[in-house]
Amino acid sequence: MTSINANAASLTFSGHETFVLRSNWLKKAYDLLLERPNLFFQEDAFVRLGVGKNMALSIRFWGRVCNVFERLEGRAEHQATPLGKALFDDTTGWDPFLVTPTSRWLLHWQIVSRPAAAFTWYYTFNLLRRGEFTVDQLAQQIVQKASQLGGKVPSAATLERDISCMLRCYLRPNAAQLGPAIEDALHCPLHELDLLQLIPGQESYRLVSGAQTNLPAQLVAFAALQQARTLGRATVAFNELAYGERSPGRLFRLDEDALLSRLLQIETLTEGRAFFSEVGGIRQIAWRTPQDASLDRALLDAAFAQERRYA
Repeated sequence: MTSINANAASLTFSGHETFVLRSNWLKKAYDLLLERPNLFFQEDAFVRLGVGKNMALSIRFWGRVCNVFERLEGRAEHQATPLGKALFDDTTGWDPFLVTPTSRWLLHWQIVSRPAAAFTWYYTFNLLRRGEFTVDQLAQQIVQKASQLGGKVPSAATLERDISCMLRCYLRPNAAQLGPAIEDALHCPLHELDLLQLIPGQESYRLVSGAQTNLPAQLVAFAALQQARTLGRATVAFNELAYGERSPGRLFRLDEDALLSRLLQIETLTEGRAFFSEVGGIRQIAWRTPQDASLDRALLDAAFAQERRYA
């Protein structure tokens, strides 16, 4: 099975300042950047954002990692990405306040599908050898992979903080753990996905797979399209779609039946630009025009339109 390796020099293990993503941060930063593209290069950025200094750095990290804004090359400015505008625009935005499952799944996909963005997240959802792990086991595997890629290996303390932040993004905290900070910490949109569990009575965790009933089929098709592009092929076998690196099966933790049920709809979802086939016992998806950029927006538009129909 094809492995999609990262640029070793670009692996990131810090930047979040140990703060988990919070739902209101991205919209707040998006709005301010429209008026002040140099926001994150100003000493009073944290004042304008209404947070502490370290939180302002964290917001910058999450905005980049979630691909909703980006730094302009060679300039001390950021601008909204097409995804940022599509999500957060006050007039036409899909879901400015991130209240729908589709938004949460899409942000999760942005974080875990790109190795340079947040490598601990990427490794956990793409490359982890078993579904159950301890912090030490995960750290050892990440160090091994970073070394294999020829990248700079993070210190034990940096990696421990990175793994802790990743876990807290997906695990719902309880009042005893957080005390007065519980209200803010409960606002991480990734908590709602239920993709990680602490194994009772143990200091270990498991990734949770299943039907993911609130995951739109259009978003699965979108992820399958991105995987095909990354592989540089128009045809991708079902086994790769279920278990390959950057596959919808792994990134969304879909079991085989749930993945298959979505992929069987792909010809309808793409208006004939992709189709499912089974020849000689080999199940696969074929894209007729995989480089057609308009298909990305069409699939995401349809995913959010579905949310509005059932609201």
